[in-house]
Amino acid sequence: MYRQSVSRSTPGCVVILLDRSDSMKLPWGKSGDSLAVGAALAVNNILLDMCVKATTEVNAPVRHYFDVGVFSYGARLTGPGGEGVEPAFGGPLAGRGLVPLPELAAHPMAVRQEPSIDLMPVNVKMPVWVDPAHGYRTPMCQAVAVAGGYVFDWAAAHPDSFPPIIINITDGMVTDNPYDGATIQEWVERLTAIETRDGRALFFNVFLSPVEVPEIVFPSDPGGLPLPGPDLFALSSVLPAPMVENARVDGYDVRAGAKGLAFNVGRSTLLRVLQVGTRVPDRSA
Repeated sequence: MYRQSVSRSTPGCVVILLDRSDSMKLPWGKSGDSLAVGAALAVNNILLDMCVKATTEVNAPVRHYFDVGVFSYGARLTGPGGEGVEPAFGGPLAGRGLVPLPELAAHPMAVRQEPSIDLMPVNVKMPVWVDPAHGYRTPMCQAVAVAGGYVFDWAAAHPDSFPPIIINITDGMVTDNPYDGATIQEWVERLTAIETRDGRALFFNVFLSPVEVPEIVFPSDPGGLPLPGPDLFALSSVLPAPMVENARVDGYDVRAGAKGLAFNVGRSTLLRVLQVGTRVPDRSA
């Protein structure tokens, strides 16, 4: 299980759930940016990273190794505005749920000078697909429910692929629990019950904090995690073997039963965690 490589005949699926609640306006440690700005920067970086890794050589076309979606919850930037869940891509891809990687690469909303993700005092020109935003509460249950519909349809159409990967980036407690008669635990259980022949969908969590505290990455036990750590630990999938190998290569001490949870991470660690979570077995043709 969890050994299927990605290829154009068996692409993968990555969905990012991005918290845009009001508390994302808080400063992110010593970065000088808000949590919302830093999280959007990391998401844009991982999308670019996926596009680069889906090429076989410099200036070669991006291959269709993944279908990718980003869904925000909290402040809405489109439609009637207010609070809710929506696809987070801007520009030509606005309103789109899952997008093939070559189309994503071809249609950023802008190319901008953005700060370096590793906090070096430099700006780099890079494509941007997602803008930062914050406001309202944290309707995480609804976000999982919305994403689940897309993930279900994708898995049905790609039964031989590596299972879908869903990564939830948040800084707050769930505010719509229960939603439509089900708790957040039940919504995540429904989501991770979706499967391909290679295994069940994976649900990972990244918790951001404005407070300067020690980072906890891929824990195997909820003991010692402050709130809402134990709840997020319970919601997170166990890291499958390929991702355990990835994390160990990246220098993380990953023990048996480690969960796909990163707690109180800084900006550069967030990108590394996203890279571990989206790096599936080696791509093929």
